[in-house]
Amino acid sequence: MEIKQAPVFQEQAPHWIRQIVHTGTRDHVSNPYPSLGEVVRIRLEVPANGQPDQIILRNIPNGEQQLQAMHPVERRNQMNIWEGELLVNEPRVPYRFGIQTEGRIWWLNAAGVSTFVPVASFDFKLLANNPEISWLSRSVFYQIFPDRFANGDPNNDPDGTIEAYPGYSRKTYPWGQAVQTDRNHIPFYGGDLKGIEDHLEYLQTLGVNAVYLNPIFTAYTNHRYDVADFRNVDPTLGGNEALISLANALKDADLHYILDIVPNHSGAGHPWFREAMEDPTSLHRSAFFFDEEQKYVSWMGFGSLPKLNYSDPALRREMFESDTSVFASWLLPPYNIDGWRVDVGNMLGRYDEQQLDRDVLPAIRRTVKRTNPQSYLMGENFFEAEGQLQGDAWDGVMNYSGFSQPLLNWLTGFEIRALGCESVLRSEKPLSTEALVRSWQDNLAAIPWTVALQQFNVLDSHDTNRLRTVLNGDEDLIRLAVMVQFTFPGVPCVYYGDEIGLSDEPGFGQRNCFPWDEDKWDKDLLAFYQRLISLRKENNVLAEGSFQVLYWDDDLLVFQRVLEEKRIVVTASRIDQPTGFILKSSLINPDGIEQLKSLFSEATLVLHPGEMKIPALPRGGAIWL
Repeated sequence: MEIKQAPVFQEQAPHWIRQIVHTGTRDHVSNPYPSLGEVVRIRLEVPANGQPDQIILRNIPNGEQQLQAMHPVERRNQMNIWEGELLVNEPRVPYRFGIQTEGRIWWLNAAGVSTFVPVASFDFKLLANNPEISWLSRSVFYQIFPDRFANGDPNNDPDGTIEAYPGYSRKTYPWGQAVQTDRNHIPFYGGDLKGIEDHLEYLQTLGVNAVYLNPIFTAYTNHRYDVADFRNVDPTLGGNEALISLANALKDADLHYILDIVPNHSGAGHPWFREAMEDPTSLHRSAFFFDEEQKYVSWMGFGSLPKLNYSDPALRREMFESDTSVFASWLLPPYNIDGWRVDVGNMLGRYDEQQLDRDVLPAIRRTVKRTNPQSYLMGENFFEAEGQLQGDAWDGVMNYSGFSQPLLNWLTGFEIRALGCESVLRSEKPLSTEALVRSWQDNLAAIPWTVALQQFNVLDSHDTNRLRTVLNGDEDLIRLAVMVQFTFPGVPCVYYGDEIGLSDEPGFGQRNCFPWDEDKWDKDLLAFYQRLISLRKENNVLAEGSFQVLYWDDDLLVFQRVLEEKRIVVTASRIDQPTGFILKSSLINPDGIEQLKSLFSEATLVLHPGEMKIPALPRGGAIWL
């Protein structure tokens, strides 16, 4: 009997079609930040050896398909430039291209080419009336966990019992002394806002120009996600006056700063919640989820973090639906924060049958942008976030799923866990290079390009193991990861202490006390970070240039960022590459540039039209300018 195998989809477009280029940058969109009603010129680069019968710009205004013929307008190096016009008639305008050739039709969208009609999720997208955050594109953030950065005023060190948490008290330990098992005390180390202000010179020397502070509102734990008062800075950090002083010092140092807020839940010590617990008839009871037996819903079952219920009008007004709301007030003088990082942004407004996120998130955005159009609204989301990144919710998210998790999984074996679940997925083998590339490209394709440039790219944070721990102290891979972070589309953020070589510590985990004794610093690593920070701030190619994968194999990845005639090439290899090779691609258009030099060595890449000569590469990363 004949045995037949199931068919495998292997639809291969002609080589020249796969090398057609369109991006959301100003190289291909006359205005990436258009106004509603504006007509935008759309450009497509087609290899000169391609023979399209026609190219159609397809969009779907008001839900009805529209097809417009594009026309060749000029020749640039190895490419013919085709152009069409697109009316920006809606807040979000998706579009794709239809290429007719050799009796077939190929569709090109942000995810690639196909002969089947693609789903709209991966269309290119333009956002109307969504102006650029001018200070963000050249920013490098520095994340600070306030209790562990520096103790500027020992007089406000936390101490004593906590009325809201019976049986517990706060205790401040000597700086850097790991806490042994102490079930009755919540440990603190006295880090405060004055400590940050006292060390702004260090941040300037490092070169960062933006700061992200973990929560500073009044609370009872060292992480302060159990907020008791959204309207005041914790007295143990110095109170409101300390933030005013820090804000002024940051402005004088030309540093922007954003605060961490947790609107998904409050702390059990919040007066609204305490009143609701004591009095079932309280007007504030509807701000939480209670059942008839006085049981309440908390975040992931942590009883100290009662979930907030945004079907309550009073809660909405207090948090975001007024010009004096929590989200608005901190953006105004005298604090003048430059934006928000929103904790648990993936769960905000969502609880079982009550799915209010599509209402709550846009409402928060309207208030924040009305108060300060240049503010940065960034959410925490470890998972699939594309639904919240379409121009009507977050400006960006902490880009775990779309950037760092695939990269780190490519560099080492990995586990996939879920909070509160015993089941674990483990892979002893690292992610394949193909899977890394597909993951990155799919995540970029699912969101507008202007949003991709606002993604908050982290390699670690207060919620994850430090990079050095994840990669087992492997210097080559650590530096590879950081080089990719600083050259990937989006805004890079350094977790405090990574730049001097911190790893997880017993008793602290990833939330170390910063060691201010410079003898404990890795000075070579610090210089490495300083150079990358300087490059990222000064280079418009990294701020807004397109992202193009040039080559990948089992252990090597080559990509470039391109803007106008400028390009930066990045090579990342998990192993030594003992021999060089010639890479051929129509995406390599040197425009008179004959070679690129490595940022951290004397090696060079030699360029010719359509090809690049890559030398032998040591294990690790390289940036070629």
